[in-house]
Amino acid sequence: MSRGGKRVGAGRKAQGVTRKVSLTLTEVEWAQIKESGLTVAAFLKRLMHGQTEAPAAKPTGYPRRHAEERWQKYLMNNEQQYATEVIEAAQQSFYNILFPQGAETAQVKTKTQYECPFTGKRFGSMDALVKAAIPYLLKSAGHDLRHKRELAYIRERESSPRYIDQL
Repeated sequence: MSRGGKRVGAGRKAQGVTRKVSLTLTEVEWAQIKESGLTVAAFLKRLMHGQTEAPAAKPTGYPRRHAEERWQKYLMNNEQQYATEVIEAAQQSFYNILFPQGAETAQVKTKTQYECPFTGKRFGSMDALVKAAIPYLLKSAGHDLRHKRELAYIRERESSPRYIDQL
């Protein structure tokens, strides 16, 4: 059995020749690229092929039941055990943002790719976005709860007397 290394036919097929370049643009021009939702390379390719307008951004629907199924699969298949309060905090954030006011379908902006409302990263599919969002939110909720506990502990120590004459 092979263990890593180059193999004939493995990996993504080349899209072209990669060359590293340095590009100097004004802030307005950089903002224009960022607003397009494309990578710098994709933006330049679009201009080179004479396409001045970006594809229209359209919201896409993602059913709540798919998100709920993804949560269950993740929790069942993940080796790391999370505290119930961490799971609840992450789920609350997840559903409040993707499904505001109890909506049954998530409406997420899409351009060329799906933009994650939690991290700003782009994904090729809604399923990939949701799959990446779950561990991110669990980790984030865990950090938030630990941070709150640490602050409470520090406040408690600061308010307690340090010397006998302060009793």
